[in-house]
Amino acid sequence: MAKKRVKPEEALEELKDNEEFISRDDIEIVVAVSDEEPVVYVAFSGFEDDEDAEEYAQFLTETLPLLLFETTKLQ
Repeated sequence: MAKKRVKPEEALEELKDNEEFISRDDIEIVVAVSDEEPVVYVAFSGFEDDEDAEEYAQFLTETLPLLLFETTKLQ
């Protein structure tokens, strides 16, 4: 059975008081690999201003380690 994608505005009503979306559809993500050393760079763009970018950077600082290292992948 195919999964139905829920539009954010539809799901918004279903969020509990202590829940929030962890993604933004207005942000562009670019992933690149360094030619000189084994490093992966991820760039996020599309912010309205520096304050918006700094707020998202703080959010990523707190959330990204949990998403990358404390979650499991389901097949």
